[in-house]
Amino acid sequence: MINQTTNQKSPVSTADLLRGLVEIPSPSRQEADAVKWLCGQMESLGLSAHADGAGNAVGIKGSGPVEIMLLGHIDTVPGFIPVEIADGALYGRGSVDAKGPLATFVAATARAELPEGVQVRVVGAVEEEVMSSRGAHWLIDNAERPDAVIIGEPSGWDAIVLGYKGSVSFIYTVEQGMAHSAGKDASAGQVAVDFWNRVTDWCAERNGDQEPGFKTVDATLNGFNTESDGLTARAEVRGNLRLPPGLAPGDAIKAVDELSANGDIEFTVNAPAYRCEKRTSLVSAFNAAIRQTGATPRTKVKTGTSDMNLVGPVWNCPMLAYGPGDSQLDHTPNEHVLIEDLERATQILTSVLERVARSLSQAKPEAN
Repeated sequence: MINQTTNQKSPVSTADLLRGLVEIPSPSRQEADAVKWLCGQMESLGLSAHADGAGNAVGIKGSGPVEIMLLGHIDTVPGFIPVEIADGALYGRGSVDAKGPLATFVAATARAELPEGVQVRVVGAVEEEVMSSRGAHWLIDNAERPDAVIIGEPSGWDAIVLGYKGSVSFIYTVEQGMAHSAGKDASAGQVAVDFWNRVTDWCAERNGDQEPGFKTVDATLNGFNTESDGLTARAEVRGNLRLPPGLAPGDAIKAVDELSANGDIEFTVNAPAYRCEKRTSLVSAFNAAIRQTGATPRTKVKTGTSDMNLVGPVWNCPMLAYGPGDSQLDHTPNEHVLIEDLERATQILTSVLERVARSLSQAKPEAN
């Protein structure tokens, strides 16, 4: 039997949902208005909706022991981009990262026909763009393990993402008496520069002749500042390490800490690297749905991080990331997504949900 939980006479427009979402600013820790609006939209589409204990927007369709979770995020980085549709594209902060995938999740769930005993849970998580990842951590602590998870991140409508690098951030500070430029002692700024050079040398030595990518450890200089009061000089380096699989955050921290002579250093761990299994029914369903459109499915791994890094090792279930949009536009002033790609992704995801729901329902006897 099919569990019909919506009376939609025509498919919901993903572009309309996305435009409404991006018109409501929701930088990290300021997501409440967007969450309220999205919950209202999900209710109107036949989903039961609420804000959970973390403030995540949650919409549920269907019921039963089998759960497919669509875990997107509703927060964005700061910065206003005028919301407009031009040349077949929707512009606005979050249109790619990651309100576009989230709108696709809601639209596809509203369209999908689910068998008895299966529910789809759409989550618009909060604080994904900051180190706290409050929404994902709340789910880890309070939600039951889903049977399958799709993370809402831009992959391109014809591609899936199976892995993300890990991340560790650090702040290195050195404070010392002023050094004369003609003297023998290195200035605080020079000490900080020398530390940064040691970090990049360590990365280069560890990476060997590998091209920068998923398998290398890469350092990014996020900030450098010097100041003095005429007697004491202070220099600060803010950096980030992107970690490949096989390099645990603790090992990276130990290595960089040993390089931090003459200064103090503080570390913040975002997450370790994580890579999903490739041979799962979830991957097969996406490949089949993408091929139905006449396209050749693509598989990617990313050098950034996502909530997959956090929930993947805990839930250990079939998982991947999917969503329309070009990730090179993430966080940029030109962030936009093609409306045609929104619709393609929604059609593909609708097909995937129906295929995976049937498969999981048949594999779990108590669902029938």
